[in-house]
Amino acid sequence: MLPRFADIFQQGNRWLNWLSKQPEGTVRPAVIEAATKIMACGTTLMGYTCWRCPDPGCGHTKKTVFAAKAAPAPTAG
Repeated sequence: MLPRFADIFQQGNRWLNWLSKQPEGTVRPAVIEAATKIMACGTTLMGYTCWRCPDPGCGHTKKTVFAAKAAPAPTAG
């Protein structure tokens, strides 16, 4: 299985390490927002819908997570 695009940011805290080395106020809020959405994409952090089987005896459920919908974000994988 291929890693998610977000894994590039998260492995070894790459994003947070890079961000902490930048002078205060030099990283635009839009960049921080886009990176945050990319990392949260495909997780329940962006919200989700819970689907339940209509059969009362089944009890099967499935969560469908919401996508980031950030301009620079590729499709979550």
